[in-house]
Amino acid sequence: MYVDPNRNRNAGNLRWLMAYCKPDLPRAIGAIVLYAVSAAMALITPLISARIVDQVIEAGHISQLTGLCILMIVVTVVRDAAYYGNAMWMERFGQNTVFRLVSDEYEKLHELDFNYLNHTRTGDIMSRMTNDVENLSNIISQSLSSLASGLLTIAGTVGMMFWYCWQLALLSCATVILSLVITRIISKVMRRLSRERQRLLGELNGLVEEKVAAYRTVTAYNRQSAAVREFEETSDRLCLTGSLANAIGGSMGPIMNCVGNIAFVIIAAFGGYFAINGMISVGVISAFIVYAKQFSRPVNELANLYAEIQTAIAGAERVYAVLDEPSEDKSGERTMDTAQGTVTF
Repeated sequence: MYVDPNRNRNAGNLRWLMAYCKPDLPRAIGAIVLYAVSAAMALITPLISARIVDQVIEAGHISQLTGLCILMIVVTVVRDAAYYGNAMWMERFGQNTVFRLVSDEYEKLHELDFNYLNHTRTGDIMSRMTNDVENLSNIISQSLSSLASGLLTIAGTVGMMFWYCWQLALLSCATVILSLVITRIISKVMRRLSRERQRLLGELNGLVEEKVAAYRTVTAYNRQSAAVREFEETSDRLCLTGSLANAIGGSMGPIMNCVGNIAFVIIAAFGGYFAINGMISVGVISAFIVYAKQFSRPVNELANLYAEIQTAIAGAERVYAVLDEPSEDKSGERTMDTAQGTVTF
């Protein structure tokens, strides 16, 4: 098995997943390098745009336009090719990691103590094998790539903004503090709701599997109404929890868009002031606007992925709970010397 016996006991930090990711880490590193190339090309694009504004439009050097346009096309092609390679390698990385995880979980199910299987609904175990693992697959294949690429884009964009005009860059980055405060407040609520939603989903799956498999028994004892009532209660709680989680998670995107618009206003107002005083050119303002969009785009993507990440973390905790269960004792050291061969009711 790929499980490290000395793994971190806190499943919520996802460090225990490193044992499953390790065999494909070179592919993940290669994907990150490819995205670094893509991010670098994306950072060069505003530089070319600013040069077109300053040298061609304002200075009137029309002869430079052809060369700059060809350079823009080359940079765009390299950026898209590197991005495509990054997506392909990260998808393979995620699929291989999840394959190892599911293999371990399936093997663990055959080693679990009978007491665990007797007190856990089959549908809940199936939910851990399907829904929770699928959420983990999504975060490894897609969200992890978006997280790494977003951090690279933000770091490169901030660096270029400070290189152009550190005063305007500081003013633009002031909105980051606001974003961090909002994220911290929402994260506490989202984590709790995501855990409860995954727990209720497993409970509902277990309830459905149990009642459908024992349909004749339920009918024989005239328990149809009780079964329906129990299903409705669990379903209503899942619907309420899921609606709250989706509403709060979905609000992150609009909130971050609003924060991004505030950054645009800051750039437009103070950039115009700096241009009037000769501190920067009009081309630099246009480049700053593009960089501000590049800065806000990964922030918005991460905000939109926040609900998925919290759901995946909740699912990871449920998968980890199965892997961390003690296996059945097959040593044969326990004896039944006191057994009398009688059954008492």
